[in-house]
Amino acid sequence: MDAANGEVSSVAVSTAYAFDIIGDVHGELPALLQLGRNLGYDVDGGWTHPDNRLLVFLGDLVDRGAHSLEVGELVRDLVAQRRAVCIMGNHEYNLVAHHLGVDGYAKPKHSNRSTLAAIAADTEGRWQSVLAFFRDLPIGIDLPDLRIIHACWHTQSLKRIESHLRVTAQRAPAGADAMTWVLSHVALRSPFTTTGLLPGLPGETANDDSDAPHEVLIKGFEVAAPPFFDNDRKERDRVREVWWHKDANAAYLMDKPQVFGHYWNVPPVGGHFAPPHPSGHPDLRDWSLDLVANGKIPSSGRVAMTGDFACVDFNGVTRASTHLACVGALRWPEREMWWATAGKTAASSGNDG
Repeated sequence: MDAANGEVSSVAVSTAYAFDIIGDVHGELPALLQLGRNLGYDVDGGWTHPDNRLLVFLGDLVDRGAHSLEVGELVRDLVAQRRAVCIMGNHEYNLVAHHLGVDGYAKPKHSNRSTLAAIAADTEGRWQSVLAFFRDLPIGIDLPDLRIIHACWHTQSLKRIESHLRVTAQRAPAGADAMTWVLSHVALRSPFTTTGLLPGLPGETANDDSDAPHEVLIKGFEVAAPPFFDNDRKERDRVREVWWHKDANAAYLMDKPQVFGHYWNVPPVGGHFAPPHPSGHPDLRDWSLDLVANGKIPSSGRVAMTGDFACVDFNGVTRASTHLACVGALRWPEREMWWATAGKTAASSGNDG
């Protein structure tokens, strides 16, 4: 309570709403359904929850698994039914950019070639509605006590795109439902129009590679590294910065807890609420393989979150396992990390998060 004016503080208000923030699904519908059941949702009855919890999806709904279309349709419908909110991941961005003919995206990314083939073969028009849904997804949500984004709140990139993508927060009316309240805190809108990128959106590189400033927020900031071979045996000399390590903090917004996906984490059975190495790097690959191969990760679980950073992309299990897919969630405001596994529906491929 604010003693000066008698109003309830914004942080106190946020704890009145309960939601489950689901990380990268990548077309693995069985694992998503199992996670929903574990979280108490009636996944066969419209994903209702006895406590009226709201679902928040962190993007990367598609590619790799066999059910990209079905996952995309499910989340689209849950948003339309006011049971979910979704932000944009790099895989949604790549599909939309390719579909709209954005410069640099004419050639399909390795990781979404199968999805693009499915879109091209779609004679019923189901994918067109899903792509339109992806096109309009916001990039970031800034709650009073939690920031939500797919990859990172990189300050230099934010400064360059702020005048183009920043959304002026509008206070939700008293008694608003959870979805209205969360949407009132959308901080960064979609970078797309119906025909391409927003006019005037800065397109110059924010670092030494090809990522524009708005892409950095969705894909991560890259830094130089000794040459290495990624999961596709492609030689690279840049890695995504492990920004939650303290030596990188000055370049990022770090003043409140944050939840994100994108970085190939595994469930935090060893206390790692964000991965210790960059995505695609051999050190991360070896770390994931050790945990998965030696049975150190239970098929499902829940762990209290410690610290202020939670990466709920549990694709590290999916990539390291020959037969299991894993999807995770952060339950907020309870600060609990949940995960569930199910049979992998397709071979993993691609290296871009």
